[in-house]
Amino acid sequence: MKVLLLSDIHGNSVALEAVLAEPEARACREIWVLGDLAGYGPEPDRCYSMLRDRKALLIPGNHDLYYGGKMRSDFFSAEAARALVLSNPRVSKEFREVMKHSPLKKRRKGYTLVHGSLLNPSSDYILTADDALRNFRLLKGHGLLFGHTHRQGCFTYDRGDILWTSPRPGEVFSFRGKKALINPGSAGQPRDGDPRAAWAVLDTAARTITFYRSEYDIPAYQEKMKDMGASDFLLTRVEKGL
Repeated sequence: MKVLLLSDIHGNSVALEAVLAEPEARACREIWVLGDLAGYGPEPDRCYSMLRDRKALLIPGNHDLYYGGKMRSDFFSAEAARALVLSNPRVSKEFREVMKHSPLKKRRKGYTLVHGSLLNPSSDYILTADDALRNFRLLKGHGLLFGHTHRQGCFTYDRGDILWTSPRPGEVFSFRGKKALINPGSAGQPRDGDPRAAWAVLDTAARTITFYRSEYDIPAYQEKMKDMGASDFLLTRVEKGL
């Protein structure tokens, strides 16, 4: 089964619409969202509605947990906390309730879904080989699907070696016979130097992952951010993918 993997959309409906319009994304049978649908961006409810209508599987990220009343603002940087306050009136009661009651970790088709890591699903980062090793030791099943870092790629573990791979967009990467930690990247706010929306398609049976990037109208999205009162720092970050 082919699954569209999304993470860290952060209220960027313009980027999400571009991804959902892609032929490879439309061909997927299911959508799995690895957290942070809200936060930073001005249209969390529009993003939520689009994914709810498509019966997407959702897990909360740390920003989503704030709106669900399960994480305090002092957990976040000053910039992130300010953006949470600005977008707060744009978050529906329905979304808050869903995030409040959603489990932090889910299993589907032999894969575990988290936002951060297996050790701390809502807030830990998997950035280094040491981070990956700690998660590989706890991993059961075919692979771990995670987000939070806003960086697209995957760690594989094979006979004691840990390797980080970031294939070119459209390149099929097989992890058959290996354990894998897979991050589709951020659809709404990439931080790997490429501002295009990041996403991936997982073939659950073949155990392959294909990473993609989608162009979207960044200036149009920046105008929406300005209307919300977003800082120049956030406007620049979206434009440069930093």
